[in-house]
Amino acid sequence: MPAFMKLIAASLAAAMFGMSLAAIPAFADSTVSSSSSSATTPAPATTSVPTDRQVNAAIDALRDVLNAMVTKDAITTAQRDAVIDAARRADWDGYSIERLGDVLAVLVSKDVISAHQRDAILDAVRHSRTMIFRLAAALEKLTPRVLSTSQRDAIVDALHRADWDGFSVERLGDILQGLVDRGVITKTQRAAVLDVVRR
Repeated sequence: MPAFMKLIAASLAAAMFGMSLAAIPAFADSTVSSSSSSATTPAPATTSVPTDRQVNAAIDALRDVLNAMVTKDAITTAQRDAVIDAARRADWDGYSIERLGDVLAVLVSKDVISAHQRDAILDAVRHSRTMIFRLAAALEKLTPRVLSTSQRDAIVDALHRADWDGFSVERLGDILQGLVDRGVITKTQRAAVLDVVRR
């Protein structure tokens, strides 16, 4: 092959190699941008378990509600103790009236309490002035009308992680503000939760 042909062949090869190299960063960039866009999509919240303090606060508040019902002869002391035992074994944190209903449904199926008593207990919890149950009632009332179920779950998860004891509205506001800052809930949603809790 003549020298000038070798030179042309080498130039073509270099040009082709250069074009293939130029294409690689573009491909790499599209991969990165694809992964970065998926990174901005919030991952589903993994709900942490409640702390012993949270469970104890919920059980103490539930006991107060049930004691009032015993006084009114709405339930017996044996039924009160069975409800408390079931709630404790379920690690009920006090934040979900719906979940308490599920716990009580098992007792109904075992004829420990009646369906009417289950409804009465849930109603008493909804109308309790205890802060932890006011929050539970707020979450129940606002979901899904104001909060999505995933936002409600994110709030409960944040409460678990912060070990909120169910007493301080100010601290609850701080925890919710953290969710606002992270774009999990809006300022309006935070205000709605606190408004219902304060009523």
